[in-house]
Amino acid sequence: MATNRFYQKTKDDPHGLKNLWEKEFEEKALWGNRIFCFTFLVCYPLTSILYYLNGNPHYQSIFLIQITCSSLVAMIIFLHFTGKINSQNASFLSRILLVIFHAFILARFETIYYNDLSINLTLQLIFSIWVLRWKFTYALVSSVATILFFSLALYINGGWEALILFIQEGGFFYFLGQIVFPLVLQMRYNKQYREFTYFHSLQRQNKELEKQNQLVRAAMQAKSDFLSTMSHEIRTPLNGIVGIIHLMLQEDLRTDFQRELVGTLKFSSDHLMAVVNDVLDFNKINSNHVKLAREPFNLSIFLKNLEKTFIPRAQEKKLDLIFEIDPALPAHLIGDQVRLNQIITNLIHNAVKFTEKGFVKLAVKELERDESQIALQFEISDSGIGIPSEDQSSIFEIFVQSSTEAKRGNRGTGLGLAITKELLRLFESEIKLESQQGQGSRFSFRINFAYSDHQLAEEKPVGVRVNLPEARVLVVDDNAVNLLFVTNLLKKVGLHSDKAENGCEAVERFNNNHYDLILMDLKMPVMNGFEATQIIRAQGSQVPVIALTASAFTDEREKALSSGFSEYLVKPFLPKEFYDTIFTFLRTEEQSNN
Repeated sequence: MATNRFYQKTKDDPHGLKNLWEKEFEEKALWGNRIFCFTFLVCYPLTSILYYLNGNPHYQSIFLIQITCSSLVAMIIFLHFTGKINSQNASFLSRILLVIFHAFILARFETIYYNDLSINLTLQLIFSIWVLRWKFTYALVSSVATILFFSLALYINGGWEALILFIQEGGFFYFLGQIVFPLVLQMRYNKQYREFTYFHSLQRQNKELEKQNQLVRAAMQAKSDFLSTMSHEIRTPLNGIVGIIHLMLQEDLRTDFQRELVGTLKFSSDHLMAVVNDVLDFNKINSNHVKLAREPFNLSIFLKNLEKTFIPRAQEKKLDLIFEIDPALPAHLIGDQVRLNQIITNLIHNAVKFTEKGFVKLAVKELERDESQIALQFEISDSGIGIPSEDQSSIFEIFVQSSTEAKRGNRGTGLGLAITKELLRLFESEIKLESQQGQGSRFSFRINFAYSDHQLAEEKPVGVRVNLPEARVLVVDDNAVNLLFVTNLLKKVGLHSDKAENGCEAVERFNNNHYDLILMDLKMPVMNGFEATQIIRAQGSQVPVIALTASAFTDEREKALSSGFSEYLVKPFLPKEFYDTIFTFLRTEEQSNN
């Protein structure tokens, strides 16, 4: 609260910082000034004992004068504690009283031992420097008053001889100390003021940074909310478009023109789906919402499947697709093969896209290994158009394409290389580029993997025909097109299905019928998928519930799986993805025979 008040005050009032410093300096000086006043109050009358021990016949008169001075100091202390004056004024007035009364004693009574006098005064000065916290003007007035009053008092008492004798007996160093006294206090004052202003300037900057951070967090939250909303609003109808196109491709189209139209629609929908996936994927990676998996995978099978993916496109363009793999590599690696596949696929896809003749090559070789880890070097090279040197530093930025690509009409999302760079950052690696315009390009990166020599257990593929004719599936979705798509996919493999348009209707149907599987949308009116699933689980049912959702965010997936869902399928999905998911939870002919 104090920090906020300070910030607001200094923001609205240019003099606010100075005023706050005055208060803080008073707080810093408080106890030192009070100690000075109380010490003077008690100890000054006691110095009359020294006059008595030195044989001064006027020690009683001196004592009365000192008592009178201490009484006045007591009044000053009283005024301070009642809030009439601050501690600096109290100590300053006490010091001036000391100078006046002690000067009167020096002028009125003869001093025998000037050496002792100078020592006592010097000790008082050292004590003052130690405990007092004054401004320069206070210290300067005190020092000038001390030098003038004491010099005048000694002159009145014994003429120039007394003054010169005092100076010779140590008074010179006392007067020199009085000259230095204001400078010492000013240096201390300046040091404390610099520390104060530095601290509060940092405090002000931190406040500004905190405001900026709040704005950034708000912007990030707005972006996340926007992407989450747009993910659902775009993916949901896109799932219907992609689904209907795939259903149409399975029908007997009458003419070549119809087949051409549907093929064009498929191409456009696939491109649109890739753009949506890339935008959301980049946001997830850039927001550190993606964590790499650590799962064993067969490197040989991984690379063979990768090669099969690009063979048709390479053959179509009459390119040599070369996979050069070091035969001494371990059979199994431990890491995130999905993200590794995404990296290599992006790079090979670009290489094929921008190469009209010649070759596209993937080379994987071992750099080094120890008992637990191996470092692999991946190189993707081609004989394509190359990348101009002026574009090489920017092509890894979001939505940036090289000028050569733009001129040749090769339009893309401009996200592939940006995503590749961010994914490699997660692997604690970076991508390197070597390219000359018209002479091809070579992208390379290094990744460390844990590896294993043990054989992995191979999973048997799931069947595609349901063994139970009476198996029923409940499809819950508020989008009529998605309901049509999913129910038709189920119908094509012999599964019976019922439909529900919201969670409340789904619970009612579940209570009245037996279902072997439930496909549940998450965001629906009346009752959403989370609430409906919780009600079903609360009844003790273990029926598999698969979330069909347009949200591709990891936290949404984790929330669903921890809320009773059995699996999570993101829209838009292709028929193969759909069947692979549902047959995991349904008995098939192959499973029954086993």
